[in-house]
Amino acid sequence: MAHEIDSMFYTGEKPWHKLGKELGKVATAAEALAAAGLDWTVSKKPLYLMDGTEVPDHFAIVREDKNVPLGVVGNVYQPLQNKEAFSFFDAVVGSKEAIYHTAGSLRDGQYVWILAKLPGTIRVVKDDLIEKYLLLTNAHNGMKAARMLFTPIRVVCMNTHNVAIALAEREIQKAKEAGESFTGNATMRHTTNLGASVARVRQQLGIVSMQYQVYEEAAKRLAATQVTMEAWKSYLINVGIRPDDKKDAKLSTATQKIVDEVSAMFDKGRGNDLPGVKHTAWGAFNAVVEYVDYKRSSEKNDTRAKSVLFGSGANMKQKAWDAALSLAGGVR
Repeated sequence: MAHEIDSMFYTGEKPWHKLGKELGKVATAAEALAAAGLDWTVSKKPLYLMDGTEVPDHFAIVREDKNVPLGVVGNVYQPLQNKEAFSFFDAVVGSKEAIYHTAGSLRDGQYVWILAKLPGTIRVVKDDLIEKYLLLTNAHNGMKAARMLFTPIRVVCMNTHNVAIALAEREIQKAKEAGESFTGNATMRHTTNLGASVARVRQQLGIVSMQYQVYEEAAKRLAATQVTMEAWKSYLINVGIRPDDKKDAKLSTATQKIVDEVSAMFDKGRGNDLPGVKHTAWGAFNAVVEYVDYKRSSEKNDTRAKSVLFGSGANMKQKAWDAALSLAGGVR
């Protein structure tokens, strides 16, 4: 397959991967669905062996407009159609509250995402603003549950901070008392009645404002934490960019190149040279995010999109955030 990105739209600044259809206005859910090329459906169809024998309790998920199989699922799996996902998004955040920013699909439609901008901004330091977004991801191949998570984006460089944020203990306790597990993100499994889960997800995401408050406080704490070169070296080890060897151990050429790239971003990356940011834990985190979003040379732009949203890139960002919090004294 030539491209991971099957189709997408965007508003505002062109995305880092330089792909997608530009929409010159704020999109309604219906307009976003069409502009992103997501106005198609999937269906469960019987699965057969080469000899014509039907496979019991297993089905193919087929993209109907192209008649392309996207994955194999069990009999309890319930597809979440793209139109339902947009309607679900509107029901959770409120159709007048969110502005659709990008949406699209990867790998012929195996993965779908919707990104909406929420009102308000966060100012970490004087010239470092963060815009508030909410991301919905869904997989039509049976590999992942539909998921909603808050995704701050750094305006100065459009870095995406899609990381999990620890919430106040009292909110976690409320969820436990209600018999729910809550990690700050909302997951909707394809084995349940997805329509009935709107109220539950809305309740969970009803404290998105608290998540952003926690995030803002944490980001400001990171910006107030200076990082020495020795601490930076340890940080790269904790993130998994640098191997945990002896200080004087020689790195491989490939590893040294990555370390040098990320270190350059830490020192002079976009936004990391701002007063109050340079050589801080906030700058350390953003150096890794910039590397994941823009520079991972092992991945083409279109392939990197899947990694940033669903795979190893998202995992590396989470490690970078957790390690940065450790530099700043841990979660408070």
